Order: sequence, then C-alpha cells, then structure tokens
Amino acid sequence: MNMNNYFEEIGLWPRDSNNIASRYVLGFVISLLCTLGAYFLVMGHVFSADLLLASVIVIALVQVIVQLEFFLHLGTGLSARARLIAFGVAIFIIGILVAGSLWIMYNLNQRMMPSMEQMEQYMNDQVGF
Repeated sequence: MNMNNYFEEIGLWPRDSNNIASRYVLGFVISLLCTLGAYFLVMGHVFSADLLLASVIVIALVQVIVQLEFFLHLGTGLSARARLIAFGVAIFIIGILVAGSLWIMYNLNQRMMPSMEQMEQYMNDQVGF
C-alpha cells in the first residue's frame, strides 16, 4: 500500500496532493503579504487609531483563514470537516482554560489584596525599626 494513499485515506493528507507544494507556496505568500501589510500600516501611521485597529484585526482574521485553509487543510471536504470539529473543540477547551485562569486570578486579586484603609491602618500600627 502506498503511504500517501494511506494518509489520504485517514484524512491526514489532502486528497488532491498533486498540487500541494503550490498550495503551500501560495499560503506562504498570502501570509507574508498579510504580515507585511499590517506592519507597514502600523509603522507608517496610515490611518487613525480606531481605523488602524480595525484594519489590523481584519488582516489578522484573513491570516487566520489562510493558515487554516492552506496549512492545516481545514477546507470543505469530509475529512477536513472532522478536523475542523476537532479544532473547534480544542479552541473551546483552550478558551475555557484561559477564561477560568483569568477568573481565578482576578478573584484571588480581589480577595488577597487589602483595601487602602487596611493598608494605611497597617502602616500606622507599625512602630519603626
């Protein structure tokens, strides 16, 4: 059995693998253009701050779509749909972990830090060296 066929069968390699190198090059060029475009927009102060932020966010979303399509092969095929579901679940779990960690740190900060009145009272109660 040919190894490419095996990997195509289990969905780890795209079925139209005859033009895979051209897809990687095209994805690389588009990613490079997005990166350079965002860099020159920010460094050149082309737009106002609000419009600049919006344009950089749009460029970032385009780059995410390019990365998912050209490098992770999350297209419209059946095997790509299964990978997309697995990718979505992974993103969801990472989101829960990040949000939970931030929530815990925020709560600890609120519970552990004394108020300004408590800090002043503590400093007033200290009797020098």
